[in-house]
Amino acid sequence: MKKIILTLCCLFLLSCAPSYTLIPYIKGNCVDRAIVIKQKLESQGYETRLVLGVIQQDNEKYGHIWIEYMDKKSGKWMRIDNY
Repeated sequence: MKKIILTLCCLFLLSCAPSYTLIPYIKGNCVDRAIVIKQKLESQGYETRLVLGVIQQDNEKYGHIWIEYMDKKSGKWMRIDNY
């Protein structure tokens, strides 16, 4: 569990930091990042799904995609957002 949390934290922090040119980060929009995160989770044996939806930000609605993975201990789907 510690490995997955560390991986997710790194992915989130690095994907949101395009100004750090020395650190690799996930480029692209939410779809690109969601696919990379999904592949990382599946390579570690997690069941995943892509979720399409709408988010509201500054009184505007936007299409968005995020990841959910099945927590191995609780059996619940956990949301991972990738703004």
